[in-house]
Amino acid sequence: MAHANNSFDHSTMSIDYNLLGSRITTITYLIIYILGFIGNTFALITFSSRRMRQISSSIFLLVLSISDILALVTSIWFFLADAFAIQLQNYSALACRFRTFFAYVFMDLSSWCIAGLAIDRYLRTKLPLGSRTLCTPRNASLMILTFLFLLCLINGHYFSPGIGQERGENRTTAHCLENRNSYPRYYYFLKIIWPKIDMLVFCFLPAFVMILCNAKIICLLKQQRRHLENKNSTRRQDAPKPCVSIHQTLSGVALMRNSTAINRKALERQMSLMMAARVIVFLCTTVPVTIYLLILERVIMKIPNFARDNPFWTFLFRILRSLIIYSSNHLPKTWSVIQSRALNKLYVEQNRRCVKVQ
Repeated sequence: MAHANNSFDHSTMSIDYNLLGSRITTITYLIIYILGFIGNTFALITFSSRRMRQISSSIFLLVLSISDILALVTSIWFFLADAFAIQLQNYSALACRFRTFFAYVFMDLSSWCIAGLAIDRYLRTKLPLGSRTLCTPRNASLMILTFLFLLCLINGHYFSPGIGQERGENRTTAHCLENRNSYPRYYYFLKIIWPKIDMLVFCFLPAFVMILCNAKIICLLKQQRRHLENKNSTRRQDAPKPCVSIHQTLSGVALMRNSTAINRKALERQMSLMMAARVIVFLCTTVPVTIYLLILERVIMKIPNFARDNPFWTFLFRILRSLIIYSSNHLPKTWSVIQSRALNKLYVEQNRRCVKVQ
């Protein structure tokens, strides 16, 4: 009787992590696609308007929306496998290589679009006059094309024959696994060297650019605000108190000037907070999964049967992978649409100041 109870407890406590992971990720991917595609579509419509395309910052956000949509499309590969047990890699290894290549390129491009946006904001703050020639839609497009070209070169190794094998040669299905025995050097590169490169390109380098630019922006805004306050206080001490006419008082000209300065400060503060929030979300949604992937690859190299013998850690990785797609490809879009209004107002305000100086 005791033996029967122990076997019953053991059977009830055992968990099929493969089945549980498929069910959880199926629900997660459905939420991703509903919210992600809707959010990115609204952002795409917002930043593709003629007025917004005249702002260099909007070009980065426009390409970011397109890149995130395409990154979501590449994740359908995993959704079909988890929800319907459709393994597309069994049909074509070449298609698997293309999917992996474009998935990495578009996710990396999204990271560098946010970094490019931070650089654009820094140049506008550092060089308010020079930004009219530097921060142009054409230059933003050239920067994005440069990012895209370099990312294609970096991720081009996914077309290597060391990954996957087509049908034939006594094989009824294709596969997209690493050919460890045929290409041992590439296998070592893919498992040991490449995760570090990918972590730098996808996460740490763009994050470093974002943090550096945002820190510089905050320092510059404080210096500019302090300089203006000192300049205004000196003028008040040296110059006699200006007389405000009854007409100006009734028409509210003086109040409008004060409100314009307050609105400009509020917009700059709003932009700085949004950029800081972007950096925080980016770090929180990319650093954990990249570090976990790096550790997991090292463990698999030492213990080839680790994934088979430890299904919980594979289950955890699948959950993190689905959450990273949701966080990085949907959450920023909510702020992007809100940010577009602030970008437009701040751009107009900067142009007015440049015209006054000239």
